[in-house]
Amino acid sequence: MADARVFYEQQLADWEEHGDEYVVQCEADEAAAQDAEPGADFGCDQMGAPQLEHFVTPTPTFVGDEQAWPAPGMTTVAQLAPLLTLFAVLVGVSFLTAEISTGALGLWLTFEPRRQRVYWSKALAATLGVLPVVVLAYVVMAGGAYGAYALNGRLGDFSPATWGELAAIGGRVAVAAALVAATGAALGALLKHAAAALGLAVGWFVVVESVVAAWAPEAQRWLVRTNLAAWTEGGTTYWVNECTTDATGTLCESVEHAVSQAQGGLLLLGLAAVLSLLAVLVFRRRDVA
Repeated sequence: MADARVFYEQQLADWEEHGDEYVVQCEADEAAAQDAEPGADFGCDQMGAPQLEHFVTPTPTFVGDEQAWPAPGMTTVAQLAPLLTLFAVLVGVSFLTAEISTGALGLWLTFEPRRQRVYWSKALAATLGVLPVVVLAYVVMAGGAYGAYALNGRLGDFSPATWGELAAIGGRVAVAAALVAATGAALGALLKHAAAALGLAVGWFVVVESVVAAWAPEAQRWLVRTNLAAWTEGGTTYWVNECTTDATGTLCESVEHAVSQAQGGLLLLGLAAVLSLLAVLVFRRRDVA
């Protein structure tokens, strides 16, 4: 605030001394431009003395314009909520690999030799087991954000419907966590070692998806992280530079593309289903030791 006030006072002093000159120069430039383009408008009539609020970062509200900066608190909650699925993949992977490495799974197969039933029971346990923790963590995240904005009187256009929107986000996060846990369980069954399974998952997100986003931006539509965000946030967007070349040179423009919530959910479901079926086939025939 102190720096903002210094800059504001400097600009205000400059405006008080040269403001009239700036307006006259703007009108002259506008008139000259209108000779070539009659509709040219430089906004000279909107010029005025600087205001202190122009030099200060606006304070966000909990509910507000999603495109605003800084982002509203509810938008931030929706964007951070997918991070809770990291816990789900950890539980899914470790739940299977721990039983394999300790021999517990091999011992259990002597009591229940039907491997398909065993695998699905373990995957279901991992899937359901993450839900209470993820839901509780989301309640703390959303409730804490609400409380912080409420204490500072910055709830914005908050209404009872907002609670429904927060609950919907939480429900989608819970579904995503369940699917991610099932995917983690499948990776654990396929690779049998927690380090290998988690290394593959982390490597995919950190390396593969980052490389794909950089080298083939148009492929972002099919990345896991894009579709995870689309599902939990109720839809998302990504940007691709589209360039055209003519006699004057190359012109690039960032074009926004949308990914629907439905696509995000279907891709997560498809990934979990494919890996789970593959894990079942392998688990039925491979030594678990």
